[in-house]
Amino acid sequence: MGHDETPDAFGPSAGAGSAATGNDTHRSLDDVDVSRPRQNVPEQAPERASAMAIFNSREFNGETLRMGQVLRRVREALGLEIADVSRKSLLRQDFLMWIERMEIGQIPKGYLTPYLRAYSGELGLPDAEVIARYTHECGAVADVKSSAPVPKIGDITPQKSKLPMMAAAAAALVLVAGGAVTITQIVKPQKELAPAPAIVAVNGGRHSLFEDAETTSRPLPTNLQLQLVALRQGWLEVRGADGTIFRSRVMAAGESYFPRLDAGWTVSARDGGSFEWRVGDAVVGPLGPDGGAVFSVSVDQKLVEAAEIASPTVASNGASKATR
Repeated sequence: MGHDETPDAFGPSAGAGSAATGNDTHRSLDDVDVSRPRQNVPEQAPERASAMAIFNSREFNGETLRMGQVLRRVREALGLEIADVSRKSLLRQDFLMWIERMEIGQIPKGYLTPYLRAYSGELGLPDAEVIARYTHECGAVADVKSSAPVPKIGDITPQKSKLPMMAAAAAALVLVAGGAVTITQIVKPQKELAPAPAIVAVNGGRHSLFEDAETTSRPLPTNLQLQLVALRQGWLEVRGADGTIFRSRVMAAGESYFPRLDAGWTVSARDGGSFEWRVGDAVVGPLGPDGGAVFSVSVDQKLVEAAEIASPTVASNGASKATR
């Protein structure tokens, strides 16, 4: 009988116990597997959604952002520090700070594009869009100049100009060989009809067309007191040709700024209609459209327009000024 009771004691009870234990184990594992993703999703999704909202709108708390500011706000929305991005991208922290501040003069020449690509990649942003927007807003960047269509047109035009030149040379030889007498008979009456100086004169008080063409190569009139005047409160940024920032702040109404002339400087503003170009009391024109942001407006190009508008008396008034 003792042998008969032993299987009853260990068999059914042990089987039931192990089955219960197995069921409890399966239930606890299922609970853990299901609960983990539910805890992670709410932590990551809002951060990424907030970061992409800043990138797509280019705004933060109602303020329009430039691309350098967008990168900083996206990084902060993702909960990343400069040190975190530096460690993952292997970029120096000071380079990342200069990129966010858009102080490209501090970055070695030729490295801006790869640095932007690495930075945007760590933030999960489209690198091509970031680079295009950043270089457009920055101005005075070699990458922008190399991607402009002007050099490509220049490379094509010499190849196309060979055939017209050859055709013109052949036509000239035919005319000289076969009709020299006829040409001289045609040219003589033309000289008697109208003197050349009377045709090319622009007006009685200025130079001829040929002389005006020579003046375009002369230096810019740096003696003009070209200034930017704030018509109302607005943010203004002035950069040098190498990207150095000389002014980046909000200017009060009536405040003026005298940029350096013939130096490749550019001007950006969040509201182009808040500022006006002037030479003395003469108004040259607004910096940009009213309510519209402007980026990298050339000071030297505006200087050429100012020289045509301002009279010599206005241009010579006042002492030499420069605000730095």
